Amino acid sequence: MNSVSVKNPVEQAAMRYLEDQAYSALMGYKEPVRSAEIVGAIGKEEYSAKLVRHVLAASPRFAQIDRRWDLEVRYEDKQRPVERVIREIVSQGGRPMSVQEIANELSSVYERPVDYYEAVAARMLADEDRYFRTSDDRFGLREWLLEVTSDSEEDIIFDNELDEQEIGALEKAAAKVDWAAEDVAATAVKFVDAAKTPVHNKLIGLFQWRALGGAFDHVAAFDKLIGSDKLVWLSDRRWASKRMVEKYNTILVKMADRLAEEIIEEAPPAVVERAEETAEVAPVLSLTISERDLDEVAQIVSAEGVSKMPAILETIFEISPGELIYAVAAEGLGDAMRADPRFAWVGADRWRMADTVPAYANVIPPELEIPKLVFETPEGERLDVELDDEGLEGGLDKEIHNPLVQDIGDQDPITEQDELPPSESARCSLTRHHKMLGTFPLCRIPKTFFPLGPHLIEVTLVEGDKRGDIWINRETGLIYDMGDWYAEDMPESGALFQLVRTASPDEFQFAYEGKTDPLVLVSPNRIEELLALAEEAKQREMTTFELMCRIVAYHKKGVPFVTLFAELNIARRTTRRLVASILSSYYAFYQKPKSALWHFDGKKVDQGFKKAKRKYVRKA
Repeated sequence: MNSVSVKNPVEQAAMRYLEDQAYSALMGYKEPVRSAEIVGAIGKEEYSAKLVRHVLAASPRFAQIDRRWDLEVRYEDKQRPVERVIREIVSQGGRPMSVQEIANELSSVYERPVDYYEAVAARMLADEDRYFRTSDDRFGLREWLLEVTSDSEEDIIFDNELDEQEIGALEKAAAKVDWAAEDVAATAVKFVDAAKTPVHNKLIGLFQWRALGGAFDHVAAFDKLIGSDKLVWLSDRRWASKRMVEKYNTILVKMADRLAEEIIEEAPPAVVERAEETAEVAPVLSLTISERDLDEVAQIVSAEGVSKMPAILETIFEISPGELIYAVAAEGLGDAMRADPRFAWVGADRWRMADTVPAYANVIPPELEIPKLVFETPEGERLDVELDDEGLEGGLDKEIHNPLVQDIGDQDPITEQDELPPSESARCSLTRHHKMLGTFPLCRIPKTFFPLGPHLIEVTLVEGDKRGDIWINRETGLIYDMGDWYAEDMPESGALFQLVRTASPDEFQFAYEGKTDPLVLVSPNRIEELLALAEEAKQREMTTFELMCRIVAYHKKGVPFVTLFAELNIARRTTRRLVASILSSYYAFYQKPKSALWHFDGKKVDQGFKKAKRKYVRKA
């Protein structure tokens, strides 16, 4: 059981108040229900399922059936006489009940039609020695009322088993009210508030009897009290005032908060006993998941859109993080949900209904595909060919592995380096085609930066008060729904932003501070020129070599490989190896000594392809 103990009488009364509300709520159900449903039936969202479970578990009036709650009286021995069971039903209910309510409970116990027991219950409840009847045709036990069998107060106290010390403690408060007043309820409210504690009905009856003598009618007095909206009848036969009930609600909310903060260790008794002997709890806990459970999970996930495992387990199974069974329960339910085609696991603790996963998050936009263009001379010689690493010059065999030139459909395979523990942040350089499409290539982010799990995951980005979800697909290699985070004033090519890990595995901070990556930055005017070049290239069927001649020539002082690649990919989507191969294969491109920049010599265009590179040409 949990570690929250209750010794304060006021807290005990508050728990009794909640217990009574839960009992009334359960009478409206025909079968066991979960704590969360009881909270909903009571209608007080400030109560938690854990609080209800805590209170009900400590009461003999409730039975726990397969992690659900029911009334203990419904599991009475079917061989017991009906009259005994009726008394038990009213006693456990702790309040006057109608014939219909009692018949409903008898039907649950004996598993026979309700209408059969209506006549039976009505006949037995007519026994005035055992029951009394209120003005609204409800029945309570005579033992709740003060029985006046003598003119002697001493005899009455003895016959009703009253505590003389308790009577003495209430004398001062009793003396302040008029017990002979017409409004008995108003008198009782003043008395209870003055006593500062709920008072047993028989004690209130005793003070009334003192004032009224033979005119005292215990049934009529109870009827007036139960009909007042200023008093609350508790199942331990005591009256509380509305002021006290307000305090009880405050106490219960604080208790719910306290329970939420504590680690609750729940295990079968046998496990607990062994734990006391061995100072450890063996991992023998288990959770049985039924089709009914999965149907309830489906209802919650459907209603919420996105649900997290802790919330599902708390709502459906009433299991919280920190409980001994939580890890086992989360694993078991996760396996069951993955095997059910209705659900989609979308990473970390997140779940969706499978039909709510957007189709676009499984597709590579056609604009990102690299066209497979073939150019040949009239003699049939291939142009725009790729070279092996050995044929690449000027350090390009290393440059082609720079993350800034890797993109969807053209990236390095995962290496052991990517399996290292992830950094706290990822530096992301934006290129134009991804800004236009609201995407970002995963190959520019370490594999373990985002949570592992299914190939398609959903995470939340946060920037100040702004929050939004994005999709990450490891099979397509793309992050989707980034468009809302790419501000209009961000450069189309070269904006530098960061993704930062948080304490939550499925939540990341988005940070853009106006910084740019100089190697990828392309000005708006230059982008317009490159888009015009793209149109020209389509009309004239220009080779990649011809495009590169135009781009490198534009940079009079030379251009880094990464910048050349960024600009070329605005004009035409191209592979990094092809760009590196063309730079290495044609006399028109060159580097100056001790410089990584590439230059263009228009006078050498006619010299064409370097014959020495033919042996490094990759086969088509």
